[in-house]
Amino acid sequence: MDREHSIENTKKYAILEVMFFNGYSVGMQSFVLLSLAIYFNMSSFFISIVSSLPTAGYLLQIFTKRVNILLGSRKKTMVIAATVSRLVICVMPFAVFFDIRRQEVYFAVMFIYALVSPFSNNVWTAVMTKIVDKKERGKYFGKRNLFSSLSTVVYTLFYGYVLSMPDRKNAMLILTIAMSLSAIGSAIFMCLHYVPDSESDMKKVSIKTAFKNKNFVIYLKFASVWLFTWEFLKPMTEYYRIKVLGVNTMFISQMGVLTAILSSILYLVYGKLSDKYGNKTMLRMGIFFTTYYVLTYFSMTQDNKMSMLFAAAVIDAIGFTAITLSLLNLMMEVSGEPADAYVGAYAMVSGLSAILAGLFGGILGKFINNGVISYMFDSFKWLKTFNKLRTRRNKGLFYRGSTYIEKENIDKIKEVVSAWTELFCEASEEFILLGFFNKKLDDYERWKCNKKQVIESLKKLIILCDKARKNNKIIRCRKITIKAQ
Repeated sequence: MDREHSIENTKKYAILEVMFFNGYSVGMQSFVLLSLAIYFNMSSFFISIVSSLPTAGYLLQIFTKRVNILLGSRKKTMVIAATVSRLVICVMPFAVFFDIRRQEVYFAVMFIYALVSPFSNNVWTAVMTKIVDKKERGKYFGKRNLFSSLSTVVYTLFYGYVLSMPDRKNAMLILTIAMSLSAIGSAIFMCLHYVPDSESDMKKVSIKTAFKNKNFVIYLKFASVWLFTWEFLKPMTEYYRIKVLGVNTMFISQMGVLTAILSSILYLVYGKLSDKYGNKTMLRMGIFFTTYYVLTYFSMTQDNKMSMLFAAAVIDAIGFTAITLSLLNLMMEVSGEPADAYVGAYAMVSGLSAILAGLFGGILGKFINNGVISYMFDSFKWLKTFNKLRTRRNKGLFYRGSTYIEKENIDKIKEVVSAWTELFCEASEEFILLGFFNKKLDDYERWKCNKKQVIESLKKLIILCDKARKNNKIIRCRKITIKAQ
């Protein structure tokens, strides 16, 4: 009777825990993660790495058995791991308060979290696999995910409002305090979980057992591809929304709320549908819709960004909700005994996928992080130029003083500008160009441009080149103006 009572309480604690967990989980992803990363002066490469760290940490779950044996019980493993991984978040408010804005601080916090939390996650998954009846999993996890989504709504709205505050330091202080309190609450409910031990639980188990299961291997192949894709896309989409399109965090949080509300409803519906039609059917449907989610970003411009982000939020709820629920249920469905071997195998594959996605995304991010203006200036580096007294020769523009261009190089500059003109003919009516990094702003320069005005200016420059070449003139280029003399 006591065991049954403990199991029922654990089911309730699992729901309460995830509601607190989302408080700092939301802070470790999406626009919040990017805002924190920028505040702590993190490079684009490390942003990608940090965003994938929590998933990459899954790789360590394969050592959970050894940790269980070392500590003497699974309960101790989960309690210690949950406590350490949650409490490390509490370093963040102090870093903000004392103005320690170094990327090493944020990276260290995320690294420790990713290093320790997998052990509590492994134990939790194995426990829930045993205490939640197979026939009730769709209904129970649908209910749990409902409350998870509702809490996400609250946190997303709150964080969006906080990040829109004019005082950046106070905003970050409130944000990190809220994340810390949520982490403490999550740790408390994790510690209250009922975690039964048996002799088999305390024996070493090889994950090779899981790889002998053909159905589970097929599942792992799909899961690895999915996780790589998602971990790669996450930082890219957030960077594109905030840094390229210039969408404010409040609007992004509102779209996040829309997604969470729809997900809350859909989790209840999908939970029943998965029990009736099977998890594979729900997974296929989720994949179908997430394909269109990616396509919305390929179709996004300055003119349609609001409507496309709205569409992306709706598709996100429909597609990702189905995949999230189906993946968990499918893993439990195709897993055998011992459960820890299967959880460990999944952890290894998902961890490797996240590491590869983070590295690939980080390398790519180093290229897209550079401003467009920088590339435009670089395109002049094929030109031979000189200063007024002809004492200095250069390749490209002088960043200080005036730059002089003559003879055949005038034809070259005309070709470059003509190429720019063709490029901007494809732009939207209003667009933003990213310039050089401004240390005072702690951000890249953002120039709002009008398509018509930009093209007219470029055409005037082409005419100037023609006149200079015809009249054998030298082109003088200053910071603001370009003229023939």
